[in-house]
Order: sequence, then C-alpha cells, then structure tokens
Amino acid sequence: MSKLNDLYNSAKKYLIGGTTAGGRYHPVLGQPLYLKRASGSRLYDVEGNEYIDYHNSAGSAFFGYDHPRLRKAIEKSVGMGFFLNFETEYHQQLAKMLCEIIPSAERVRLSNTGTEVTMAAIRLARNYTGRDKIIKFEGHFHGMHELVWYNHSNVGEMDEYGEVKPLPDSTGMPEALADLVVVIQFNNIEALEHSIKKYKGEVAAVIMEPISFNCGCYPAKKGYLEKVRKICDQQGIVLIFDEVISGFRMRPGSAQEYYGVRPDLTTLGKALGGGFAIAALAGKEEIMKGLNPEGRTVMSGTYTGSLMPVLASIECLKMVKEPGFYEQIERKANVLYTGINECFQNYNIPGHVRGVGARFGVFFGVENEEDDFDWRKVAKKFDLKMSKRFIRECLNHGLYFHDYGNSPVPMHNGFSTAHSMEDIEITLDRLQKVFKKIKKPLKAAF
Repeated sequence: MSKLNDLYNSAKKYLIGGTTAGGRYHPVLGQPLYLKRASGSRLYDVEGNEYIDYHNSAGSAFFGYDHPRLRKAIEKSVGMGFFLNFETEYHQQLAKMLCEIIPSAERVRLSNTGTEVTMAAIRLARNYTGRDKIIKFEGHFHGMHELVWYNHSNVGEMDEYGEVKPLPDSTGMPEALADLVVVIQFNNIEALEHSIKKYKGEVAAVIMEPISFNCGCYPAKKGYLEKVRKICDQQGIVLIFDEVISGFRMRPGSAQEYYGVRPDLTTLGKALGGGFAIAALAGKEEIMKGLNPEGRTVMSGTYTGSLMPVLASIECLKMVKEPGFYEQIERKANVLYTGINECFQNYNIPGHVRGVGARFGVFFGVENEEDDFDWRKVAKKFDLKMSKRFIRECLNHGLYFHDYGNSPVPMHNGFSTAHSMEDIEITLDRLQKVFKKIKKPLKAAF
C-alpha cells in the first residue's frame, strides 16, 4: 500500500468520502491528492512526487504558492494579532483599490466565498427591484446554493425560444425554488428577449459569467453583452457579472474591462485573495446602499473581512497593477495554448484548447472552435473518456490537471504568475508524450 492510499483509507474513517470537500475528490486517482507542500508552480504529494500545477487550487492560487510578497503580508497580520470581526485602515484601503480597478465598482462589501457573494448579489437585486425571478444561463455556475444552482452539470429540455427546464445540480433542493429561476441559452439574445417579455415585471436580475471558465472557456460572443446591458437598462433589471473566476485573469478590471461592458453588480473571489478566503461584492452605489447598516438587506458574517486575507488581497491588487503584469501572462498563454493545439494536430486527436488570459479549457472531441460559443453543441461532442485518459497520463508525467467528475463539458484549468516560461516549455515537452500515449487505443480486456 502506498502512503497516499494509507491516508485515504484512514481519512474515510472520519470524513465522508475521505475528504473535507466533495470537489477535492479526484475520480481519476480514485481519491484526493494529499500534499506535503506547495511552492511556486509546483505541488509535492506525500510520496514525494512533484507536479507542475494547472489547477491552482481551483483558480485561487493565481500568484502561485508561498509567494514571498503574500508571505510578508501574512506575517504582518500575525504581528498585528491576526484578528477578525473588526475593521482597520486596511479594509478601506482594499475597498478603495477595488473601486479604482473594477470599472463597475462604486461601493464594496467583503465576504468569504464566491457562493456567499452571489447569494448576496441576488438578495440585493431583489431588494432594489422589488421583484423575485432571476434569469441565469445554462452551464454557468454561481456557487452551491439553492437560489441559482441549476443546469450547470445537467442538460435540460429547451423550448423553441431558448428557455430551458430548470434542473437542480444537487438533491435536497426544494422544487418550489425552481419557480424563481429562469434558465436560458447563453449567447442567444432572442432567448433573453423572449424571457423578459414572458416574465415582464417579474425579473429582478440577470446573472452571468461573462466568460464561463466553469464550462472550460465559454465566452460571450462579440456584441452580446452590449445587447444584454441595453435590455437590462430598458427593463430596470439588475445585471450581475459573476467574476469569481474571471476576475483579474486577463485585465486588472477583469472581463468587464476586457469586453468594455459594465454590470450593475460584480462578484469577485479566488484570485482576489491569492489563495486566502476572501470575496467581494462591488457595484453601483445606488444599489449597494441597500445593504445594512444603511439599508435593510443583510450581508454580514463573523469571518468576513478577516485581517489576514485583507492584507493578502491588497498585495494581490498591487501586483496586478504593476507594469508588464498582463503582458507576461499573455506571452505564456500564447505559447502554452499554441503548443497544446499543436499536440492535437500532430497526433490527429479531435479537439482544441481555448483560453483567455491565464485560464483555459481543453475541449477533447470538439473540432469546430465556433462550437465553444454553444454549450449544448460542446456537451454533445465533448469526449469525456479521452479527457480522463489525458488527465491520468498528465499525472503520470508530472502535470497536475484536476478531474471534476462527469461534467458534460470541459472544466477550467489555469496557470499562475509563478509559472515560468521554462515551466511552459517543460509542460509542452511532456504533453507531446501524453498525447502520443493517449493516441493509442485502449487494449480490450478479455
């Protein structure tokens, strides 16, 4: 028995599934990956195996592991007493920086997770409009809560107008809550227009990932977001951009700066804290002032705005504002994505990679890149078996890609600022070996 297996068997005695979070279970491994340490772009498991990391702690470790500037920020918080549930000058400094960086941010409220801030954004939109229904898009993910956790992993029946039957992504969700959610096809402006007309006067908010990395890399079509913005303005609907993953990946101002479209509310997380638990809700003052203590919409918490992640986030935002920060990301992205696509071509394996900034998806089985704009087309063509073979061979070659289970579409991968160009070149050399291996058909078992 290996040490990994020993740990897993022991953990199962005390933890459900041997893990503290369901998403940490790695189906290809048949257990979680147990780490000894992490540094820069590398992970080291308890058996001493080394991996170049393309998971980045689900995207939160945007600056790599054990970054010296983040370590210094943490040491500062320890020196101050690493307290929580109180305010400091650094809280307002962080909020000021967010208002300067995020185009739509006029006021900010901190929280702990992406799930919490999307819950609060929806609650705030309902307060502002006095309406109840929420429009979301199939495939898009906004946290694990009943308000909007539908049709991320499930393909629902779609009518001729682009409206999709809401299917919960977990058991234990009351059927009555589905009446408050309208699920429609993304990148289909006619579907949005039809739903707005059908539920006229009932829709509080439209929530979306402007680039849905939760679907590999499922971007908005050119001009689509401008049309959505116009419709929301005309109907008095709050437009929410969920940038928990897309935040800071390709621009300081995130996807809203990339597309040049400002939402009313923005949710941020993951890269904001560089590996520490923090999230933010930002938006127009007129809407945000509905939050307590000024308004009656409650958003608070014991751990909200803890000193340690606040100081880490300030350092993260300082880094994204530095000259050349995104140029080096683009250089590495271009080399990596070009190299992966060459692997597909060289070994005649159907598929491609699509990435924006430092986050990407690997679309096995999807040959037409235009299909990336249609979640349903990708779901029909995505080769899950080949994707899992790829992940297994990557592990065998010292590359860590996470297996998210049986998603009908690719999930998100990424690199950090700690990944050097040498890391990228080593990765591409190993990927040539990976693609060569998965090109060979599996031997039949008799």
